[in-house]
Amino acid sequence: MIPVPAFVAPPPPREEQDKTTPIRLSKKSLKSELNKNPTPDGKMAVVSDELPYQEPKAIRVQREGSEDLVVPLYPDRSYVFGRAPESTVVFPHDAVSRQHGRMSFREDHRWVYRDLNSRNRTYLGRVGVQVDGDERAAFQAIAASQDWVLEAGQVILLGNGKSRIVLLPEVPHGLVAGPRPKYTGSQAATQLEHAINICTRHQLPIFILGKSGTGKTYLAREIHTRGRFDGNFVILNCGRLPQDPTTLTSELLGHVKGAFTGAAIARIGKLYSAAGGTLFLDEVEFLPRIAQDFLIDVLEGSGNLAPLGAPADFREPPPRFRLISASKTPLHQTGLRPDLTQRLATGDVIVLPSLEERRADIPNLVESFLHRLKAEQRYDAEFTSNAMAHLQKLDWPGQIRELESTVKAVVAREAAIRSIEGFGSQRLVISMEATERYLVQRRSDFGLTSTNAVSNNTENSPSNSADPPSRKRPIDLTATELRATLEKHQGNKTKAASELGIALNTLKTKMRSFGLK
Repeated sequence: MIPVPAFVAPPPPREEQDKTTPIRLSKKSLKSELNKNPTPDGKMAVVSDELPYQEPKAIRVQREGSEDLVVPLYPDRSYVFGRAPESTVVFPHDAVSRQHGRMSFREDHRWVYRDLNSRNRTYLGRVGVQVDGDERAAFQAIAASQDWVLEAGQVILLGNGKSRIVLLPEVPHGLVAGPRPKYTGSQAATQLEHAINICTRHQLPIFILGKSGTGKTYLAREIHTRGRFDGNFVILNCGRLPQDPTTLTSELLGHVKGAFTGAAIARIGKLYSAAGGTLFLDEVEFLPRIAQDFLIDVLEGSGNLAPLGAPADFREPPPRFRLISASKTPLHQTGLRPDLTQRLATGDVIVLPSLEERRADIPNLVESFLHRLKAEQRYDAEFTSNAMAHLQKLDWPGQIRELESTVKAVVAREAAIRSIEGFGSQRLVISMEATERYLVQRRSDFGLTSTNAVSNNTENSPSNSADPPSRKRPIDLTATELRATLEKHQGNKTKAASELGIALNTLKTKMRSFGLK
């Protein structure tokens, strides 16, 4: 009988910090507390060497005029905050720079923040501390272009107190990116949801099979999140692992400070980073043979599992984690060691359907993308029914990833066009024409004809589009059109401007230029 690797059972979810009476400190004593602990690279931060590191698992984003937004933190990602639309989370306040700061996960297993030379600086403090007057005077100002170690329970102010990031010890269940309506999906989506629910109730290995872009990484994250694991979700891209044994050991098990030239700080390897959480082997079909042998030793608990450069008496328990692997190729065709493939598929095998097999889910997927764009990038947009039907008829060689990138690009382009034309912050209604304009341009960039990306059903689409007629640019409006619209609404400028799709001030400017009253 092949031994099954040991996995940690997910611990019960920890409750969020109690909302107790805020602690009041003088500005002098608070600054003293903030300044007394240096980071591993000598810079100041609010980290105590006497207490274990309290790793944040999520952030709560607080912006003026918006509902709170909860964003999970993943070690394989970095998070950029600023006014620029391309930021991970957009803060529209004028006190925030276009690219204000960035959070990332460092090799020493610490979340760090770096101020990107912001105009109004970044300030770091703790939850529950209140001071009289401007709280920035009591917070620690973060020097630009340096890493500052972060812990759960801290607060980051971007420019002022109206733009805040609270570091959370857990991901609050059901609060990520705010509430979103549930929709009935295809039969394939229903079956996939059932498979996820099964996987979250055991700790056996899971193998995910699917085309590139079908959402294998998303599915692995979803299983990890719903399983309420205490540890991290760690991605190991098997196609990028080094072949050199020494470098591979450092990548998987880490190294101590000074283990080799250039090892300025200790590094925690991927396997130990995943301890208590989930290790996701992405593109496992490309796992090098030396790494296969190494992984077998880890799963069996044999071999030397010490970080590179560790002393001879190193005694650290072997890392225990939930194992999820994914591939575009069935396991028996990957060329991996047979004993490894058997271990990878000990538990569940999930086959992801292609987007062509679940066209009925495209409206739900688009709504999900739009929801996140509104929550994070502040784009308020919707697709017309004809535009949505058009997306359902298209072929998507890049699967869900291509659909998502298309939705994001079309919305961002239309927002830019509307801004130039003076439409202001009106809700974006994306028409089929706007969608097709982008797709035609992209196909042209790739040297493709329109038939390369459109299914045969497209030619049967109705020609009498129900989309509203394309609005003219303000510069193209004539005096006759303005006069007719004003007469239609009995001189009501607000209604006339709304029908013409222009800002009220733009309407007044055009009226003056034409001598209209």
